Amino acid sequence: MLPLRIVTDSTVDLPSEVTARLGITVIPCLICFGQQSFREDVDITRAEFFERLRAASDFPSTAAPAPGVFGQVYRRLAAETDTIVSIHISAHYSGIYNAARLGAQTMPGNLDIVVVDSGQVSLGMGLMVMAAAEAARDGASLPQVLSLLDDLKPRTHLFAIPDILENLYRSGRINQLVARLGTLLRIKPILHVHQGQVLLDERVRSWGRAQQRLIEIVRGMAPFERVVLAHVQRPEAARLLGEALGDLLPRQTFTFEVGAAISSHVGLGAAGIALVQA
Repeated sequence: MLPLRIVTDSTVDLPSEVTARLGITVIPCLICFGQQSFREDVDITRAEFFERLRAASDFPSTAAPAPGVFGQVYRRLAAETDTIVSIHISAHYSGIYNAARLGAQTMPGNLDIVVVDSGQVSLGMGLMVMAAAEAARDGASLPQVLSLLDDLKPRTHLFAIPDILENLYRSGRINQLVARLGTLLRIKPILHVHQGQVLLDERVRSWGRAQQRLIEIVRGMAPFERVVLAHVQRPEAARLLGEALGDLLPRQTFTFEVGAAISSHVGLGAAGIALVQA
């Protein structure tokens, strides 16, 4: 019996060494600066993206890979497996899930493809993808992997504190008035992603107060099964968050930098945490 394979998209924000180790196939999203488009982590590295983001006068946008791109990947993997679980960013935030679903519909009937809406973004989805890939590596069947993902969805949360609100406004996540008032008053919202919804849990003045409030929120959710600390060009914020929560963190807690697609929306200087409750 051929092994089950896991596919995802680059909004998963997992480092390449993790995806390589777990045999995860990552389909790149498109990063657009004006008329130029780049495949995330293929045509443009994270370092190049952040350098360009700081220097560019035009605001970057993102686009989903075409259904045909998913089809090409599924066909290539058909030589290695007869079962694929394709896990993607919530359909509430992106057209990637629908593109994957359309790509899967073009495949021959002997290839079993299940496209899963994670209900998450970034490293919230990353934790789910890692768990699914570990299960597949250990010989889990398709029903077992799907059951695992169903179990993880309500227990997986992502919290983020953006440093600037302009990116969220331009991406349509908040309106212009909120963005302007937030900038003037130095308000730092705490964003909470859970089961396909982006919730605005708090609006706190100053970064320090926002981080302290996030620590209080997370402490109230313990114990944890999995945790990833996350940041956008702000590793010290992730480090401080980890130190403040150190007594609650699982032994294997990672710190990862968020990639280009998600950083385009949350902006430089953001930090947060993804977690799975035990």
